[in-house]
Amino acid sequence: MSAAAAGVAEAGDGRLDVTLVKLGGSLITDKTKPRTVAKEHLRRLAAEIAAGWSGDGLVVGHGSGSFGHPEARAAGLAGGGGGSGPGPGADRMGIARTQSAAFELHRLVVGSLVEAGVPAYSQLPSGFLVADDGEADGPPPAPLAAALREGLVPVTMGDVVVDRTRGASIASTETVFEFLVRALVPLGIEVRRAVWLGATAGVLDGAGRLVRRIDAANIRAASAAAGGSPAVDVTGGMEHRLSTAWALARRGVESLIIDGRRPGLLESVLRDADGEAESAGTLVRPTGTAVRASEVEDARQ
Repeated sequence: MSAAAAGVAEAGDGRLDVTLVKLGGSLITDKTKPRTVAKEHLRRLAAEIAAGWSGDGLVVGHGSGSFGHPEARAAGLAGGGGGSGPGPGADRMGIARTQSAAFELHRLVVGSLVEAGVPAYSQLPSGFLVADDGEADGPPPAPLAAALREGLVPVTMGDVVVDRTRGASIASTETVFEFLVRALVPLGIEVRRAVWLGATAGVLDGAGRLVRRIDAANIRAASAAAGGSPAVDVTGGMEHRLSTAWALARRGVESLIIDGRRPGLLESVLRDADGEAESAGTLVRPTGTAVRASEVEDARQ
């Protein structure tokens, strides 16, 4: 953890490579009960990040789960390309309540990371980006980049952001990650991998079996099989996650979608990403050959 004090190791040209980790809302909360934290999962995952993190560039994001999604629905907001502006005063209060609820969970996530020994540094999307008709926009996030170079671990989340067209819209953690992948490049920071943790083994096919690899050969079938969240979720669940992972893959960033319920898995992935990539869950890469039968396994095994 000495990197937290001395700054992270950089390439000779000053470039910094970064890993993104998302803790899914369905994993760290009970999405069927308003504002209910899955405390054991959150504490364990924070400890695994502390144990597995080498001090290199790392950004942690988290979903809102049962914190904020009901409020966002009531306010007429939605993630991605849906949603509406604030409209009358009552809707503006709904927007305020949505962000307040999401931030309640954010404080708990940051607190758990700090308690575990991670130099977590809160970076709310509403502080470094805006939206234009639901699409994230804004200048390179200099404060977040500076925090990374100082060896801090920026922690972000799904948030309500000002929208030039609608007045306000939801920026999901997936949307924020996609923004960071392109917006950090001018600052000499490149995202190399995204790790997505949820409450499933990875991306499942129509028969409930785990799809080990997704690339150009099977992305259409995998996308068709991926469903949204069964609970109230304004950001699209697994379908949105896979869509984002594929968008990142086309930019050269591979994604690993894994089961956050498996103790030790996140720590192992952070310690030895290449060693775990082929077996931990669903690996999303931009190119590849046709998927073999052995790459689809029963997730219930």
